[in-house]
Amino acid sequence: MTSISQLNLDYYRKQAKALLKAARAGDAEALARFAKDDPLGDLALHDAQRIIAREQGFASWPKFHAFVEQSKLDARDLVARFVDAATSDGQRARQMLRDHPELKHGGLYAWLVLGGNKGVAAALAARPDIVHAKIGPEKVEPLVYACFSRFGHARSDRAAHLAETVRLLLEAGADPNTSVPSEYGPLSCLYAASGVLGNVEMTRRLLEAGANPNDGESLYHAVEQPDHSCMKLLLAHGADIEKGNAIKHMLDREDPEGLKLLLDAGGDPNLANAQGATGLHWAVMRGRSARIVTMLLDAGADVDAKRADGRTAYAMAMASGQGEIAELLAMRGAHTGLSAVDAFIAGRGPAPQGLAGSPAAAHLMVELAERGNVAGVEALLQAGVSPDVRGGMGETPLHWACWKGNNELIRLLLAHHAPLDVREATYNATPPGWLHHGSVNCREGDYAESARLLLAAGVREWTQPSGDAALDAVLRAAGLF
Repeated sequence: MTSISQLNLDYYRKQAKALLKAARAGDAEALARFAKDDPLGDLALHDAQRIIAREQGFASWPKFHAFVEQSKLDARDLVARFVDAATSDGQRARQMLRDHPELKHGGLYAWLVLGGNKGVAAALAARPDIVHAKIGPEKVEPLVYACFSRFGHARSDRAAHLAETVRLLLEAGADPNTSVPSEYGPLSCLYAASGVLGNVEMTRRLLEAGANPNDGESLYHAVEQPDHSCMKLLLAHGADIEKGNAIKHMLDREDPEGLKLLLDAGGDPNLANAQGATGLHWAVMRGRSARIVTMLLDAGADVDAKRADGRTAYAMAMASGQGEIAELLAMRGAHTGLSAVDAFIAGRGPAPQGLAGSPAAAHLMVELAERGNVAGVEALLQAGVSPDVRGGMGETPLHWACWKGNNELIRLLLAHHAPLDVREATYNATPPGWLHHGSVNCREGDYAESARLLLAAGVREWTQPSGDAALDAVLRAAGLF
């Protein structure tokens, strides 16, 4: 395949010839471009080349030509690194573009991630077959570059340009269900457009072209967007709320409007997961407000539904110290009986015999750690429950403390010799790994201080930045990267 630099220069040579031809044919726009640059209007090829070069930010065609020639050796590497950043780390990509504004002229792959649609259209016209080819630095179809580009984020000034790039590619025959493999399974272009970027127009284009809204990822991640527009589009095109696990994921944050959309669209608050947790259980586990709990009850949530461990939402609320929610559930008819373990945690009874080895206590400790209930975790530790108990993903209480940057809980667990190297089953990550990831994806605590606590405990596993400036400063000071 032609090199990026050569393709770029050839493209602009053709542009100059086309400009000259149009001007000689009397085209008003072409003549205006000549008049703006050269009032004498010589209509020669070298004048057309100069106009093209100046429009691309260079003083002359020879300087533009020299730039291309000088960059041939490293253009591929620079563009490849830029494309990698654009499809994975928007902050890094924007910095690269500030440092290297010439990337705007970097050829097809730079145009695909930036929304350089004149270049994309010209490339498609020259080689229509590339729309289906796995090409470029990532060896994926052109549609993937455009849909996964962080420059297409809803808040970006390039969002509309990238949506237009997607339109061009789809009209040229790109498969709207194009996906890329990942450790979590295939990730579709629709998932990127709706769940990662929140780009409404891009999402619309893909759905209207036939993208499958039930790809297992798009609705789930569209729920994460503060703007519900992409979620509405997916629902309008037949996204299955049950398959998308959308209600429980919506309950991961306080969003009454989003929950109402899902309930009004037929979402079932009583749908249970493998652990028997319904939407009501999930709302209590996530510490949602009385307003959210009331919405679920009004939508038909079973107030006395039991999880696989036998807990009702009322028992969970009592054990986690959510008195207002427990009272609300009781007023709505919930059975108010508690197990001996839940009564102990709620301060309504003594520690039951055999508590230390109780599976119910182990499960509860992980759940309390996830909720940040330090007092509850401490009560169980004092009663002899091991800090090495595991949750549904094989995670320990320390995993959750690290994810949330909960330093009071981290100190407590470290004081009780919580293991630092346990790898949970879903992501194969340790508690320090959850801290690293949580610093940019959860952002609830002081992760720099969390790192200091783990460093003092002997952790040395971090080898690259997290993206959290304060945390990374601590790790760099420790000489870890």
